[in-house]
Parts: sequence; C-alpha cells; structure tokens
Amino acid sequence: MTLPKDRTAAQDRTRRMVLLSIWIAILLGFPLWWKTTRVYRAELPFDEVEQWSQWSSCRPAFPLKINVHLSDAVSLPGSVNPQQQHEAIVSEIINKVQSSSPSSGSQNLPLEVVLVDQAWRGTKEQDILDRPSAVPGTYDFYISPTSSTSKKTSVSIKSQRQGWIQVADWTQDQISSAVAETLERVFGSERTKIQKLLDRQDEEEAAKVKTAVKYASGYQLTFSLFSGDTSNGVREWKMQEAINTYMAPFLRTMSVVSKFTVESQVQHYASLTFQPDLDATAKEYYLTPDKLPNFINTAEWSLASTVSSLPSLNFLVYVPPADQSPLVIKSGPGAPPSKTNSFLIPRWGGITVLNRPANDPILTVSELEPVMKIFLSQLRDLLGLSDLSTSVPAGSFPITFQKNEATSMTTWELDQLLRKRISENLVDSIKTLGSLARLVADTPNMVVLDPIQEDVTQALLDVKAACEKVQGSSSSSLSTGSAVEEALQHSRDALEKAESAFFDPTMVSMLYFPDEHKYAIYMPLFVPISVPLLLSLLKELKKWAAAKKEAKAKASAKKTAGQDADAEHVHDRKEEAEDRKTK
Repeated sequence: MTLPKDRTAAQDRTRRMVLLSIWIAILLGFPLWWKTTRVYRAELPFDEVEQWSQWSSCRPAFPLKINVHLSDAVSLPGSVNPQQQHEAIVSEIINKVQSSSPSSGSQNLPLEVVLVDQAWRGTKEQDILDRPSAVPGTYDFYISPTSSTSKKTSVSIKSQRQGWIQVADWTQDQISSAVAETLERVFGSERTKIQKLLDRQDEEEAAKVKTAVKYASGYQLTFSLFSGDTSNGVREWKMQEAINTYMAPFLRTMSVVSKFTVESQVQHYASLTFQPDLDATAKEYYLTPDKLPNFINTAEWSLASTVSSLPSLNFLVYVPPADQSPLVIKSGPGAPPSKTNSFLIPRWGGITVLNRPANDPILTVSELEPVMKIFLSQLRDLLGLSDLSTSVPAGSFPITFQKNEATSMTTWELDQLLRKRISENLVDSIKTLGSLARLVADTPNMVVLDPIQEDVTQALLDVKAACEKVQGSSSSSLSTGSAVEEALQHSRDALEKAESAFFDPTMVSMLYFPDEHKYAIYMPLFVPISVPLLLSLLKELKKWAAAKKEAKAKASAKKTAGQDADAEHVHDRKEEAEDRKTK
C-alpha cells in the first residue's frame, strides 16, 4: 500500500520532470529560433569605404606628356651645347609651370615635359597637321619664331592634340615663358575642375543646375517630328540620312566614352498645352521663356522609348500648325526672336521650332541641316563636352582653337571628357558606397545578403584598378590609349556595381517588419505561455529552497542531538571512573 507521503513525492517528481522538459525544449529551441529569424547581414568593408572617401588609398591623377618640338630653322642665340640648352629650356618650362599653377591642383594633372630631338623645320603648318598624336594625354607643341610682321607671340591649338607656338623673340626665356603660359591657360581650368570634383567642393552648385546627363555606358537618342496638323503638308522627313550625314561621325568618335542607339518617329496633330501669344506688329506668334518648361504635352505626345532601357536623350522638331505660324521664341512683343528658335532642357534633350512653307510634304536633308547642327550642339552640352575656346582665360598673347568639322569634336575635348567622366564615376561610386555604409549602419534590421557584399567588394576593386590605371601611369605606360580606356571601363564597372548594391531590392525586405512588429506578433503568443511557466518555475524553486532549508535544519538538529548524546556518555564515563577511585 502506497503511503500518502510517497504519493505526494512521486507527483512532485513528475511535475518537476514535466516542467524541466518544457524548459529544456525552450532553451534548446531558442538558439534555433534566433538563428532562423534573425536578419542576415553580410560584413561590408566599412573601413575601406571610409579610406576611399578620403582618397587615402589612392588619389586619381592624370599625367600629361608634353612633347616640345623646337624649330631648327633658326638657332638659339648663344647656344654652344644644344643638349645643355635643351635641358635648360625644359627645366625652365617646368619651373614656370609649377610656379604658375596652384600646388593643391597640380597633382591632378602632373606634366611631363620632354624636348624632342627630332628636327622640325618650323616652316609649314602642314608639317604639324601631318603629325597627329593618337595617344590620349600626350600632346605635341611645335615652337618656331613668329613669321608675322607684327612680331607678336601667338598660339594655334590644332584639333589632333597639337599646338603651334610662334614666339616673338627666339630666346630661351621667351620660349619657356610662352610654353609655360600656354600649358597653364589650356590645362589650368580643367585642373581646377578636377580638383573641385575630387574634393566635392562643387556639389551644392552642381545640384542646383547641371545640364549634362549622368554618365552611362550607352544612351538612346530619340529624334521626333511633331506636326501641329497636316495642313502644313509634312508627312515624311529624311532623318536617317540626316543622322548619317551630320551626327554619325560625332557618335563614332564618342563611342570611346559611350555607345549610342538611334530611333526616330513622326506624330501628327501634336497640339501644345497653351495658346502662343500673337505679336500683331511682327505678324508672328511667339513663346516667352517662362512658357518653355510647359512646352511638352506629356499627356498626348508619345516620347517614351520602347527600343531599349538605356537612358534616353530626346531631340524634338516641332512644326506649328498653319494658324500659329510663324512661331518664334522671344522675350516679348517687339523683342528680337531667337536666332536658333530652339532651347535645351537640362538632362532631357533639345527642342527646335521649325517654321516652313506648306507646299513640300517632305523634310529634306538640306532642310534638316540647320536643325541637325543645333541638335549636335545640344548633344555636346548634354554629354558634358567643354569648348576649350570658351574656358581658356585671357593672357599676354592670343590662343586660337581649330575646330574639327568632320567629327564636331577635337581630340583635346575628347581627352578632357574622358578624364572628367573617370573622375565623376569614381566620385559617384565612392559616394554611393558611403551612403550604403551609413544606411546599413543606421538600420540594424536591414538585410545585407552575400551578393550585395560581393558587389561592394567588386566595386572597391574596380575603383582601385581605375585609380591605379591613371594615378600610377607614367609616360611609358601611356604609350597607347588603352590605359585611359581601361580606367574608364573600371570606373564604369565600379559605378554599376555600387548602384547595384545600393538599389538591391532585398535590402528593403525587412524595413517593413521592424522590431515593434515582432513584439506585436510574438507577445500574444508567448506571454500567455511564459507567465504560467515562469510562475511554475518560481514555485518549484521556492519548494526546492524550502525543502533544502528543511533538510538542512533536520541535519543540524540531528547533529546537535548526537553531540548531546556523546557529551552525556562522556559524563557518565567520568562519573563511573570517579566512583571506582572512591571505592
């Protein structure tokens, strides 16, 4: 027969085993739950991103090689040893260039001046034109005495990385001064721009207004003809032939920087969203500058490209209806109309208003020539091409620039654009990676998967490769144009990888499930379960503590009783011993 006391002890053991098994399951399951529900965050190289933001690892620099060709038609006065004379000229040129350029910006475009030993007669300009340089960053300057009767120094910058400097006084000091001033005036503005770009000193100004589009490896050019109605007879235009004639050479030259795809379209009955004003005196309709931002009728005009996903640049020819012709752009009645009758929309494209007679249903190539020249000028602005003739400051002698009529772009402008785009890509890549690093650091519940880590790592490798291609380049490594083109490719890849990591859709998957939502989901489930478990655990702990205390008290009492018995036994033995002695 089981005693009640034994039955109670068995029930206590069973209850404790059940409670213990529940808590063991909780303790063993908690790490698994934590592992399966935590936000995965791959390690990102924050320190390396910070170093690049300060250009601690590598600062981009674009070394320029300047080949100086002295004319041997006239000997330098007092030249005994030509070799020593040449070395002295080069040294003096370098010293004057360094003294005239700011020390903070000279590191961006370091110059290597080399005096070429090859003889140059310096008598015909054709001799210069027949010797173009095919290497980006390598320029040839031909120096000769002036042939004019005015005896003044003059400089002519040719289109293929050549320059002709005609010096008034054929002396070492005049030659070095003319070359040094020419180099500073031609490259000084670019050096300052690159310096500000790398140091991010012009971010606020650039954010306010920036005509050029953001760099991309390719662009979609869309040429559109919008006709107000069909009464003017425009039913067809020879745009493809016009593109091949006026635009294709430029696009082929620009293919080093970006690729282009071209499409064209015609849309009739394209009405404006407003009524143009009438100048009764001039008998013409006009658009004021404040109405130009609303010129495009986005609700009815189809401008979205379905050919590719590349960034689109739009060039629009608008032929007004007969009842609104002629239509010009001017500031108000009586004001002179715009010479080009066109305007540019920053980062979007250009628009030209074309007034034409209604007797010809076809826009011919010759009729499109002025329009294409306007579009070509607008495309240059949109792509960030700078006109050297407008950026060179005034000096002690004139500098003229030769245009390239065949391609509408000189190699000087192409080189500047390459250096500018490489710098922009590197700066934008590092800015994007820095923004990503701050975003991840400030958002603990943001997912960072391994592909994002790989993109960031690869972007940093491409930034390093691009920087080393240009920063570590010497004149020997620039013997071909591949170094600059490879640097552009690496900077392009770095920007694409950085933006791919920043805009990865998996990063926002947990942003809509913050910790507050977790508490709201788990508390209704775990609080009702955890309260009885905790109370039961506390109750059992109290019982265990009380039982332990009771057992300890019993053991202490038993020990005390044993000690009393031993003492009494010793006392009895002593009394017996004393009695035996008395007897």
